[in-house]
Amino acid sequence: MFKKFLNNILGNDADQQKQQEPVVNPFQQQAARHDNEADDDDNDDDNVPVQGTQYQFDPHTQHGTHYTKDAFDAAANRHYEEMLANQDEALSENEKRNLKREAVTQLYLQWNGHNYDQLVQFEMANSLELTGYATQGFNQVKEEGNPLYEPIHGISLYDYAGIAHAMAQGVPEETILKAIGIEKAVWEEVNILWPERMKEDASFGIMTKYGEYFATAGQHPKLAHLKSGAAATAEGNPNLEQLKTDRYFYEELCGARTAAYEYGLDGAQWILENFGINLSDFQAVAMDWMTAQNQQFNSSEIQHYMDYQLQKQKEYSEKFAKEQGGNIADDIAF
Repeated sequence: MFKKFLNNILGNDADQQKQQEPVVNPFQQQAARHDNEADDDDNDDDNVPVQGTQYQFDPHTQHGTHYTKDAFDAAANRHYEEMLANQDEALSENEKRNLKREAVTQLYLQWNGHNYDQLVQFEMANSLELTGYATQGFNQVKEEGNPLYEPIHGISLYDYAGIAHAMAQGVPEETILKAIGIEKAVWEEVNILWPERMKEDASFGIMTKYGEYFATAGQHPKLAHLKSGAAATAEGNPNLEQLKTDRYFYEELCGARTAAYEYGLDGAQWILENFGINLSDFQAVAMDWMTAQNQQFNSSEIQHYMDYQLQKQKEYSEKFAKEQGGNIADDIAF
């Protein structure tokens, strides 16, 4: 998903423009799964939830503030060892990791009132530890000391995101490279090597950090002053401001863009022509909405907005079909 997003904003694959969409986090699919799981309570009377209790949670770890992380980790390890001892056959290392995660999940639900949306938020906040994958919006990635984040020919990941952002706005490549201080040949190599590093990073940390940087790339000190025709249309654009603050409007344009691609139109160009919002600004706003959604996970709310987007997609599909003379199937009688 993120690779498609990267290709879209860099223009590396024109066909993948049809797939432009914000990054969807895998943990967003898990609330329903947990709803159907039987609870396996670990008896720890000090942390059994009291009905009606309103728990508070640490904003960084998403652990309940009514216990310490050390106490939770110790109890989770005990629960895991008990589960492991009850296995009928030897487990592989991958099966052990999955069992450990299940032990953590069961204990977290027990200690925090069986709140499944909160569980998903906890899993996202601790996804590197639990699954080995980074999650957008939780600042899990540490660049210091990691060779994968070292600049390439002097171009940091932040620089790379800034260049991609400027190109998506339509700023000429020559202007961008001059501002950043590199030659075209250097850029061509950088534009190969950073995506290669993303492929090497099994944790998806580089992709996640890149998304964070892209969302704020308009503030890059060497590139923020660059303007283009496409970028200029967004200045003072009330539609862009509404996109940032009105979730329904954002979902409507997502649905419209998808419908446009389905009917052979360039969805990003259609948004620009009809609402004055360029691709880079749209993707930056999409990243902000995704981050906020991850940090305040609510499965019912997410489903509500998904349904609304699908409704708008259908409406715009009918609009585009009418403009193109109707669907081919409309003329077929059964």
